Amino acid sequence: MAELVSPYIAVTPAEGPGSAPHVQVSDSPPTGDAWRRIALRSEYEPDRVVWVDDANRQIALLDEGNDWTVQQLVRSVRYLLRWQAYERGDLFLHGGLVRAAGTGIAFLGHKRSGKTSSILSALLSGGADFVSNDDLVLTDADDLATALTGYGSPRTVNVRTDALLALARTAPALSTLLSDTSHPTNTFPGRHHTLDAIRSDAGAQLPGSVWVRCAELARVTGRSLVPECGLDMVVLPGFTSDTDGPVITRLTAQEAHRAVSEHIEEGATKYDPYLAAWYPRTDSARRTQLLRRLADQVPCYRLTQNMGELHKATALLLDTADAASPIR
Repeated sequence: MAELVSPYIAVTPAEGPGSAPHVQVSDSPPTGDAWRRIALRSEYEPDRVVWVDDANRQIALLDEGNDWTVQQLVRSVRYLLRWQAYERGDLFLHGGLVRAAGTGIAFLGHKRSGKTSSILSALLSGGADFVSNDDLVLTDADDLATALTGYGSPRTVNVRTDALLALARTAPALSTLLSDTSHPTNTFPGRHHTLDAIRSDAGAQLPGSVWVRCAELARVTGRSLVPECGLDMVVLPGFTSDTDGPVITRLTAQEAHRAVSEHIEEGATKYDPYLAAWYPRTDSARRTQLLRRLADQVPCYRLTQNMGELHKATALLLDTADAASPIR
């Protein structure tokens, strides 16, 4: 687990307080009236089965002797850490973050808006390092003179196969992710291999998407993993069929506030929903303050781009970042 979560989470031997949440892995289910079994279903992988003791905030997982055991352990740890961050008032955004030439660029958007494609293009043609893809968290040092900081977590990157193949036309190494990845979901006969499957140009059936670990993404792109960086720019991408070139438009602080508000995560994670009851009081006032600071202090842009020319959009974005200055 320590290898999979690095560099986002440091794992060290420690004695935690008895009131802290615990996760255990054992050969048999826990016994006692305090425990209840929960099975969480997905169309893409086997049921996630956990035993939960709500009173003592404990989670138990069975050692199945395969890759799923470690994967489920990573998830439990990651979800608990996210809830602790949400409890203290960090701002959770549906988006990702890269660091290009020292500039922290966040990409926010709904599904199929182009977040992941933009991030991959920034790594491949913009020389950017990777922070996060779908789980950007924003924090500060409670000091208005200190820049906002975005950080990620070791969440697997889900990449649509059509976007991966489009990018692989200029970066062939990306196509190896269709076969050379370690996440167990990729070999599970789920929806990605049935309903979501697509055909290659040669007629071969391919999964609709692939699950790529952060370290695998760094390896295939030749870039570094960065657990956190300052936030200097926010981008809301969108696709167009127009081939005249990408277009980038600066938003006012008021427009930015409205746009970013559409991508705030209400809760630390939608997975393992029983965890929300373990953290009934969270600092919503701090999240409101962080949102206002983000809209007022960080330049925000809409980027319209063509899937076949993502490198042009990345070049335009980096040129804009060099010239960006706060609206007064």
